[in-house]
Amino acid sequence: MPLLSVRNLRTYFRVRQGWVKAVDNVNLDVEAGETVGLVGESGCGKTTLAYSITQLLPSNAYIFGGQILFGANRRVDRYRPGYWKIAFDRIAKDVQAANDELNRQRSADSTGSTLEHIQTLEKEIESLATPLSSTYRGYLKEEIGSLQKTVHELSSRLESANDPTVRDRLREAKDRLGAASQEGDLVDIVRRSDGRLREYHPKLNAVRWKQISIVFQGAMNALNPVYTVGNQIVEAIRAHEDLTPDSARKRVEDLYRLVGIPVDRIDNFPHEYSGGMKQRAMIAMALALDPKLVIMDEPTTALDVITAAKIMDEVLRIQKAMHMTIIIISHDVSVVAKVADRIAVMYAGQIVEESQTEQVFARTLHPYTEGLLNAFPSISGEKRRLEAIPGSPPSLLTPPSGCRFHPRCKYAKDVCTTDPPPYVVPEPGHRALCHFSQDFFTQGGLGR
Repeated sequence: MPLLSVRNLRTYFRVRQGWVKAVDNVNLDVEAGETVGLVGESGCGKTTLAYSITQLLPSNAYIFGGQILFGANRRVDRYRPGYWKIAFDRIAKDVQAANDELNRQRSADSTGSTLEHIQTLEKEIESLATPLSSTYRGYLKEEIGSLQKTVHELSSRLESANDPTVRDRLREAKDRLGAASQEGDLVDIVRRSDGRLREYHPKLNAVRWKQISIVFQGAMNALNPVYTVGNQIVEAIRAHEDLTPDSARKRVEDLYRLVGIPVDRIDNFPHEYSGGMKQRAMIAMALALDPKLVIMDEPTTALDVITAAKIMDEVLRIQKAMHMTIIIISHDVSVVAKVADRIAVMYAGQIVEESQTEQVFARTLHPYTEGLLNAFPSISGEKRRLEAIPGSPPSLLTPPSGCRFHPRCKYAKDVCTTDPPPYVVPEPGHRALCHFSQDFFTQGGLGR
């Protein structure tokens, strides 16, 4: 299992007009030590995905489906696929029954109660397609009950006789129980039954910043103007670790050296820093507790090209030195291309293409990715006129039917307007959400 696994995540925002489907059935795996670039236009759900991972969503956010599994545990993880398959097989039967009933209701005479029943069935099918941990536990109730009984019996036997065989069996039973119970799901910690999120939970506090940290978008606004930058980083450290002020300050000095800020600037206020220094200070704060995963949300926003390049060079150097796992969010493909091992392209709340960085450039399989690449100049190859993607991202209150990119796509056909596209995987590790990705792959990729 990867360090982070986002599975079928659905994060919606409740507004007066309805539901904003900001993240809609997103899957993303991030391996330990890997750098993943998440790219797309503004309003495509990138930051919402980051805030879902860190559980920093606003009060009108609801998580209606999916899991965020963090902190790989090999002993537990090896049993997860088996229990997922058992649950999926049982879920599939209920989905089929719900679909059959839905078809019957749609063919019946329309009444108020019929329409209400149809809406209920549609919601049930959607929720079963993106199961929560609680959904899995419901379908694995028998297995979980049996494992709990086994753990209790083996624990009692181990207390009476310290038998190595019983100890090994107990360890396996506990690992299986953890897998069946969906242990390690961050959503499960804070989600209420109606989809809203708890504002605080001690288990999440142990994860946030100590294991997962974030460099917020817009360093200019992320620092408190009335406290020195050094004191703000010291406060973050002491909130999570029992350190003296002097020990915490010593760590800040080390962090400043790491990110390339002169140590004598620790006691300056944010307004005394340049834009690049503020961004480096935010990176230092994110690294303060040596987290396993760092999410960088638009780390070069509002910086000039030279400073942005220096910041990305710094990120690359730190990543190699500390073997960090990083997710870098940007609307600029060229920013992440230099540092990312893998790129995931996001549009209208969905990941539309994902692969190794080299493959995304060499063999583009989604028209939206092609549009992003054509919108940025290249210093190599033949000179060409830049091409903007026509139109703008759709409202996620009412996403387009079929493929969400079809109103802006020059390759769109009738099927794109009616049928949601499946994920096509024409080569290992490369997927695209398009009806014609296999054809694009056969011709060597788009724009070639």
